Amino acid sequence: MSGHSQSSLFWGVRSPLATLSGAGLLVIASGRVAFALICSLALVWVYVFTTTAVKLGGKYIPAWGRTAIPLFVSALGAYIFTIFLWIFNPILALESAFFILLTPVVFTASSLYNRMPEVDILDALSQSVTEALILGILILGLSLIREPLGYGSISVPGLGIIRFFQKEPLRFLQTSAGALILLGYGIALYRRLRNKHSHPEEE
Repeated sequence: MSGHSQSSLFWGVRSPLATLSGAGLLVIASGRVAFALICSLALVWVYVFTTTAVKLGGKYIPAWGRTAIPLFVSALGAYIFTIFLWIFNPILALESAFFILLTPVVFTASSLYNRMPEVDILDALSQSVTEALILGILILGLSLIREPLGYGSISVPGLGIIRFFQKEPLRFLQTSAGALILLGYGIALYRRLRNKHSHPEEE
């Protein structure tokens, strides 16, 4: 595999999809489109907030705190996001609080977290936005399949739930098991596309 393929944020070993460390977040947040939108925004906020804070204050972080302090900062970022969401919609904030608080865990499992001291602030911000958007788009994509087919409706923040099916076409997608089955098919498709991208000469 070429060096470009290995470093690609979409196909390589640095891709947030390579290890799927956020599989739990994918399953939980993709139950409703509204939750997926909130989770996507939370991911971008936590990634960018943590990266900016750590890079700007890097020279003040002692060597013994280079692992613990970014984790604390990412948790602080998630907490701040929850407060802003609470001001906008307290009920939505309560329903979203659990998976928002999982976003720091996903960030600490990312490739950027371990390489933070090695990259400059612009590269770190670029990678953090890209990783967060990839995960956010994946969660949103799953929700756009799960909610319409599993619940027969679609939820939009500020508008509520819009029903367009009287009965749920594929009710099993409402459950975590259904989400994992859907995620399994998605992973299989992703790996197939990745292999084609990594080894185009075998076509």
